[in-house]
Amino acid sequence: MPPTLFLEAFGQLSPGTNLIDSEEEDLYSVFRTRGELMNWSTTSVDGSPTLWGLEEAELTAGDDDSRIGWVQVGLGTGIGGVLKAASDLSEPRLSFAAGGGRAGFGRFPGLPSTGSTEPAVVMPALVQCFDDALRRFGVVELSGLQVTASYLEPSTRSATGGVFSALNWFNIAPKEKVVTLIAFDNELLGGHSEEELLANLPGVHGRPFKFGPVAAVSEQHRIKTPVEAPLHYYSISPATSGLGLSVTLPEWTASAVGWALAAVIDGARAIAPDVPEFTIRITRVG
Repeated sequence: MPPTLFLEAFGQLSPGTNLIDSEEEDLYSVFRTRGELMNWSTTSVDGSPTLWGLEEAELTAGDDDSRIGWVQVGLGTGIGGVLKAASDLSEPRLSFAAGGGRAGFGRFPGLPSTGSTEPAVVMPALVQCFDDALRRFGVVELSGLQVTASYLEPSTRSATGGVFSALNWFNIAPKEKVVTLIAFDNELLGGHSEEELLANLPGVHGRPFKFGPVAAVSEQHRIKTPVEAPLHYYSISPATSGLGLSVTLPEWTASAVGWALAAVIDGARAIAPDVPEFTIRITRVG
């Protein structure tokens, strides 16, 4: 099976003016065309290298108390879950060593020559595309996002160089900070502790994001794996330690949420590179 990401949005979707009628267009078509417009995905077999291939998408506002909709994508290029080889990128990247959070330079394999795209590389664009598509159907009040990854290949190196080097985008954000809570299952850390993950995340000096401290996760903020997610090993609910990370964002936007998720996923993949599947959730709490 190819690596897969299943992304859910939670909050409220209210009617608005000059918007798409959900009976005439569906989330699948809107998400697909937004991804193609930005060259994030393609439905053409001979298209240029992209981040994902769309598999499924559905609006659920009105069907669930809090879930607005979901999308499922395959990581890599091509369509129908078939991965194609992509040209190897050679850009400078920043990596953060486990335990020290110190930056170093290396090579940024945004799209590896073989295999699939790393989840952390995909997250900012995927969250932005999902948010853009949802807002075509109504006024969105987003309270949180959850990502379920499955069938991942082992991670060999940090893959977020382009993401970390783009932090200047957030330097013009308002001074007001947004407090969020990131929860995850035990699979994400592969037996490592939350403190180890925190130590492997970017330091706070000169950065608009702040990671930590480790915090307790209440029942309402814990991950809940949906029946649609393509995971095969959760029988009822995922195992969690009851702990997560408090993360302060410079703004509550799709870009900031995507960046925070990318940083945490990349940090976790650095200390537990062989984990094939996990679920992670970010919720606004302040």
